[in-house]
Amino acid sequence: MPKRILLLLTLALIAAGCGSDEDQDAVQDAATAVTDTASAAETLEDAVTEAEDALEGAEITLDLDEQNGSGITGTATLSPTSEGQVEVEIELDGSEGGPHPAHIHKGSCADLDPNPAFPLEDVVDGRSKTTVDVDAADLTVDEYAINVHESPENIDNYVACGDIRNQ
Repeated sequence: MPKRILLLLTLALIAAGCGSDEDQDAVQDAATAVTDTASAAETLEDAVTEAEDALEGAEITLDLDEQNGSGITGTATLSPTSEGQVEVEIELDGSEGGPHPAHIHKGSCADLDPNPAFPLEDVVDGRSKTTVDVDAADLTVDEYAINVHESPENIDNYVACGDIRNQ
């Protein structure tokens, strides 16, 4: 594609050499627009800034799907704080008592890193609330999932999980 543009610009410059001053000005303007990478970089930077601003303060709610026939489902809400952290609130349905350990793990529910990236407060009586020292954008750029475990004694049995990135 870039070769085509250069070929077209070259042909236009040759043709403009035979034309009027207006033709030459139009060709020069077109060449400047195509080769002005500084302007393109500024436009890209503006778009990135707008996307970051849109994420700032945006709340993410994800479904926690049942795992291993547990009968437990729920939601997790991630809310960015003004201090650059994320407040994670978990609400489970079908969970009796607890505690159910919960973590943010790298990976997805289908391919979870077993080592927690960020610990969360245990879910007790279906609820948990934790402030995590991580920027919300970091949790959406890479793959992360919120995973809830059966109990501290049976930590290897997952009862609910939700992918953060797919939201």
